[in-house]
Amino acid sequence: MNFEEGQPVEVKYPLSREQEQDDRAAWPWLPGVIEEVCGPDEWLVCVDIPQLEDGTPAPAGAPGDELFFPVVFRDSSELRAVSE
Repeated sequence: MNFEEGQPVEVKYPLSREQEQDDRAAWPWLPGVIEEVCGPDEWLVCVDIPQLEDGTPAPAGAPGDELFFPVVFRDSSELRAVSE
């Protein structure tokens, strides 16, 4: 699969520290955007889930300047195209 910068995708990403320790295959698919093509099978992806700087989920109404969107490296096994 070939992904381009700016392309919306679904990306495997853990929602908690506990889930992070589990098998990556069990991680949920979350919305994201390709930020950069890094190699033939590696992309830098911004996960579109607001978190606080410490990695905990952002509570509803959290100020925008306190939000952090995780950026991760992924290969094609952990990315899939968004169906239009």
